[in-house]
Amino acid sequence: MTSLPVDADKLVALGAFAGAQVLVVCFSVLIANAYRERALLLHGAATMMGVLALQAVVGGHAQLAEAAMLLVLAASGLQLRDLASHAGALRRPRQWLFGISVGLLPLLALGGFLAGRHLLLPGVAAWGAAVGVVMARAWPQSRPWAWWLVPGQLALALAAGWQGWHALSAEPDPALPLAAFLSLWTTTIFLATAWRNRIFGETRLRVDARNTIDPLTGLSAPMIFYDRVGAVRNLIKRYGHPSVLLLAHIEGLDRLSAELGPEAAESAVIEAAHRVRKTLGDGHVAARLSNSRIAVLAEGMSLPEGSANLASRILVAGLKEPLPAAPGEFLHFRIVLAAVPVNEVPPKVLLQRLSNLLDQQLLAASDRRIVTLPAEELAA
Repeated sequence: MTSLPVDADKLVALGAFAGAQVLVVCFSVLIANAYRERALLLHGAATMMGVLALQAVVGGHAQLAEAAMLLVLAASGLQLRDLASHAGALRRPRQWLFGISVGLLPLLALGGFLAGRHLLLPGVAAWGAAVGVVMARAWPQSRPWAWWLVPGQLALALAAGWQGWHALSAEPDPALPLAAFLSLWTTTIFLATAWRNRIFGETRLRVDARNTIDPLTGLSAPMIFYDRVGAVRNLIKRYGHPSVLLLAHIEGLDRLSAELGPEAAESAVIEAAHRVRKTLGDGHVAARLSNSRIAVLAEGMSLPEGSANLASRILVAGLKEPLPAAPGEFLHFRIVLAAVPVNEVPPKVLLQRLSNLLDQQLLAASDRRIVTLPAEELAA
């Protein structure tokens, strides 16, 4: 039976290692709840079981320590299964790892504790085989964060193997090396999981941004704009809340591209979006529908106010100063707008009708810069 070490230095070291593990548990729970990362919750649970195993070793409860370590391996296997969920061609190995983690290892822990037998080393062998296969398959798709995962899994295997070997050989005082291995394991796995969470989180943000924000201008994506029009229509039906749908056409882009190159035309589109955005008030939203057309939804604004206020401000914003990429050239807008109708015509169809009206104005070479359309005509 292992007795409590009397060496003060060992006590301090054991306390430091245990404190480091508890600190990792706290960080894991906080980050997991903030970012909804289940793998970190599993890691926190595995680390707490590791602390229990260490305490059992220090207290001389060998069977309890082995059972706790087998549960550490089980929770770690479930965590690795989550971490490798992105990798392809892993369905069968992940099933093996799941079966070992939720089936074999808990049974070994319970059987060993009740029967008084040392079953930790067989559990380590089964766990190590499944983990090795999963890691080998997931490695090419898991860098760079997997660089921390490998030493962590090795440290856990060494900790469990060390504990199992000393249980069989009855050698005294395995607590300090066990604490060191467990601390190395929990720290490196935490770093790997947090790094993976950051990489995958940034990827999700980029995908969400691509689906919600136009990458060239920073305006809303068309689908978001259509959803806002639908929400505004509900407000109109319920509260009589007026709103205006506006479509602005940027003139002269083809000429700029022919004279100064496509970069100048693209710069003009970006500048036009910037100036349109600066004219918008709270609750208004703009989206780029095509290379030369920007749609605006002005909530809480009547059609006369939209024509006299918002559309006029957009025209003035275009003429306020020349284009940065083309000195001497100004932005010229042609605008059509209408009150948002209450019927169920899809927003995409409404904008297409405004676009058709703009095309007619451009073909007729009309001098009118602002054209209004009653809601009844837009919805007809």
